[in-house]
Amino acid sequence: MTACGLLAAVAGAGLPAAAAYAQQPAATATTAAAPVAPGTIRIHFRRVQNDAAQWGVYSWDGPANPSSAWITDRFMFTQSDSFGGWVDIPLAAGKTALWFLVTDGSGTKNCGADQGAPLPNDVASRGHEIWLLEGDCTVYTAPPALSYGSLLNASAHWLAANTLAWPGVPATGSYKLYYAANGGLGSGAAGVSGADGSMNLSLAPLPEAVRTKFPHLANATGLALSNADAAKLGALASAQFAIAQFDAAGKLVQVTSLQNAGMLDDVFGQRAANAKLGVSFNGAGVPSFRVWAPTAKSVALDIYPDANAPSSGSVPMRFDAATGVWSYTAPNANWTNRAYYTYTVQVLSRWANNSIVTNTVTDPYSVSLNANSARSFVADLDSDALKPRGWDQHRIPRLEHAGDIALYELHIRDFSAGDDSVPAARRGKYLAFTERQSNGMRHLKSLAKAGLTHVHLLPAFDIASVNELGCTTPAIPDAGPASSAQQAAVDAVRDSDCFNWGYDPVHYNAPEGSYASSANDGAARIREFRAMVQGLHDTGLRVAMDVVYNHTSSSQQGPLSVLDKIVPAYYYRLNGNGANLNDSCCADTAAEHTMMGKLMVDSVALWAKAYQVDSFRFDIMSFAPLELMTRLKTAVNRAAGREIYLYGEGWNFGAVGNDQRFVQARQANLYGSGIGSFNDRLRDAVRGGGCCDGGENLISQQGFINGVWYDPNDRARQSRDDALRLADMVRVGLSGTLRDYRFVDRFGSLRSNADIDYFGQRAGYTASPLEAINYVEKHDNQTLFDINAFRLPQSTSLADRVRVQNLGAAIVLLSQGVPFIHAGQELLRSKSLDRDSYNAGDWFNRLDYSYAANNFGVGLPMAGVNRDNWGLMTPILENPLIKPDSGAILSARSAFEDLLAIRMDSSLFRLRTAKDVMERLKFHNTGPDQEPGLIVMRIDGDEPTRYPGAQYRSVVVLFNVDKEAKTLAIPALKGLKLKLHKLQRKSDDAVVKSSSYVEASGSFTIPARTTAVFVE
Repeated sequence: MTACGLLAAVAGAGLPAAAAYAQQPAATATTAAAPVAPGTIRIHFRRVQNDAAQWGVYSWDGPANPSSAWITDRFMFTQSDSFGGWVDIPLAAGKTALWFLVTDGSGTKNCGADQGAPLPNDVASRGHEIWLLEGDCTVYTAPPALSYGSLLNASAHWLAANTLAWPGVPATGSYKLYYAANGGLGSGAAGVSGADGSMNLSLAPLPEAVRTKFPHLANATGLALSNADAAKLGALASAQFAIAQFDAAGKLVQVTSLQNAGMLDDVFGQRAANAKLGVSFNGAGVPSFRVWAPTAKSVALDIYPDANAPSSGSVPMRFDAATGVWSYTAPNANWTNRAYYTYTVQVLSRWANNSIVTNTVTDPYSVSLNANSARSFVADLDSDALKPRGWDQHRIPRLEHAGDIALYELHIRDFSAGDDSVPAARRGKYLAFTERQSNGMRHLKSLAKAGLTHVHLLPAFDIASVNELGCTTPAIPDAGPASSAQQAAVDAVRDSDCFNWGYDPVHYNAPEGSYASSANDGAARIREFRAMVQGLHDTGLRVAMDVVYNHTSSSQQGPLSVLDKIVPAYYYRLNGNGANLNDSCCADTAAEHTMMGKLMVDSVALWAKAYQVDSFRFDIMSFAPLELMTRLKTAVNRAAGREIYLYGEGWNFGAVGNDQRFVQARQANLYGSGIGSFNDRLRDAVRGGGCCDGGENLISQQGFINGVWYDPNDRARQSRDDALRLADMVRVGLSGTLRDYRFVDRFGSLRSNADIDYFGQRAGYTASPLEAINYVEKHDNQTLFDINAFRLPQSTSLADRVRVQNLGAAIVLLSQGVPFIHAGQELLRSKSLDRDSYNAGDWFNRLDYSYAANNFGVGLPMAGVNRDNWGLMTPILENPLIKPDSGAILSARSAFEDLLAIRMDSSLFRLRTAKDVMERLKFHNTGPDQEPGLIVMRIDGDEPTRYPGAQYRSVVVLFNVDKEAKTLAIPALKGLKLKLHKLQRKSDDAVVKSSSYVEASGSFTIPARTTAVFVE
């Protein structure tokens, strides 16, 4: 997963503000219990359902005997009075506060943050007493007024027109649904107030289809609305709704608002799913505007003659009650490719205290905008005015099969921001890709000639994090390799400079303006994005686009919020109380909702068809349903008229983890989908440790290529078994991470990849090599060069560091599956040890296609996630043995291109199916008696039949990661007519040329830290 503006919370950093402890109105019915004992705190807790006895206080600081274990050791609310449950907790002497969490037996917290209760000076002699309410983080020092629930929360769910679910309430008493056309609902002892009407709800088990669709609500209490009342919803959709629970005597127990996405999908979404949204044009170029806003009271179209002028008028839009779509068709084509527009939406929003707000907002389907996303542009993407010269005639590079893909991950600004061979006005811009003789384009052309097929562009849609009207370039001081001065200069302007990775979407369908020559010209960014694509295509490279549909940069009534200002609380995934989930880093979108899923499909189809984008990488793809991704794949292929390869992050985490809400597009579920996912198994085995190591683990957890056991650094404590375990994991990767591929593991057992353990998960999970994206470096985390700087012994020579880098590339490029290379990996790229450079400016993200330097030792990295490790980093950054010169960089580049060309030379490195791999690929030197540090892989080109494009009867690849040369006889491989691959025989690397094979004995000699490819 990736950054969209990191969120941080430091638990227990300070006591709540004094205002939180102001005296509250007393409850009307509170019976006195025994007085609080001296040196004791009594905690009262009220829950609406009177089930406080199932809850307890977990307290680690303050009690005489603090809780010793999470959840299992709590101070339980075993006593009760008319307010609710209570418990007395003896206090340790001298304490000034009690720190605690109130939880149930499953770890559900009443308040998400740690809570602190200050203790009065006389607590030792008089004791102390506090009161807590369900779902309220306030700590009260007097009994608060009893609440019947907050309508700012939404803990009930409206799942279909006539089906509701309310977790945690009993299947007794009675329930009603209330509505008020213009808001104003409230509650009190007398019941619900401010309603225009109500509808009775009957207790009814949730239908099986509903339980299947919403598995996280399967055990909730089901409620049904009559068909007659359900039929009224279309006309009432713009109203405020609340659901109320009454006890057997008819007294109000609680009220809550509703999460209504399911109802909106049922009533409107099904019929709107095929609607054309955004702006479309007839044959005469006349625009029609359509926006889905089923809960809006009115929508008007505002027109602006240009990017800056005041509105020239506003026209009401027409509402279609069947679909929830508002529309307007212009009288002529005068606005097309000239005017800008917004919508003025009047809507009742829970994010605005359940009041009616008037939001002026851009179009979620905007295809272009003015600067900083203030207005949408009326753009006809089919018009010649928005196309660079030759756009309609340019050719997309041929791709015979998706198995031939090799990906190169590149940030648009990184590519040229520091390239003096690009005209100054085009540096960091789309148009840098049209400069065919620039250093960067010449480099890409060379890679394409060797076998690179796709440039994967980091987010290029409209983002929030760069000021398009003027960003700042910091002055970086000339300081030492481990100085903190450089990062301080970057940090001072980190939110106003010109750099960000861009994982903070505002509009999914519009190109980012900061990469255009003029961000305020809605036409320029369209033409120039296309020119970039055309430039890459003309260089022989296809284009992959990084898309981020799992969140937006802003939500609710935020300044850059779009979706929530049109259909409040619909497009986002909510927690049990109706608040936004932020598992991705920002407000998580809900791709499981019909119209958010439609937005995803429509968006990807637009980029593929209108911009000729050839492939898409999905950020946190696992937050989308597998069914949606499968449907999207079909729709996008149809729109593009060709096969579009999809891949993404299949990590399993968050509120949707383990398929809690739907069957996710996560690694284990993608089996057989043909959709690729990033292979963390291979990454971790090669690099060592895990993605986010810190402290000692940054150094001690050596990986397969950088020293595990065979070349330990001064902090490593790994064993021979660790070396064999990582070698087995590399074999899993080399065999495509196929679930059913089998080899002899380090214990001597014939096991499938799925039976190899990866931190409690099955290592093998794919049904096809196409489903594995193999990598050892990408924009996230340290570069490979930097992680090797941590883990190789500090005395390792520069020449050996280059060889270790080449080993990482060799494993990725010669594995079955799709290789993924981070831009500059082939040039020993460094970010000066930065773990997370999303907002680290041009300085730490510098990419140098002049090959002069690799950016190592340009200062301590950004404090953020790195500060705690600065002490470890300082001697590494100051180590003169590590920083490479131009010769080392060119050596790495040459070796990389040789490996890339070897991959493309023979289809045996690009086997099409799992069956092909299982029939043809075999490992030697396996089991408990293997020679550590050496993997031997043979791929058969003749058996069971001659493989198309194999070129050779077989290939044998030996990866010797040890610091010593190795000689190994493999009887099964004797008698073969093997010779070193022609590209390695001609290589600039004199070391690899000394690799040898003896036919009579099947003996191979491989130099230290070398990958040798023999062909038959």
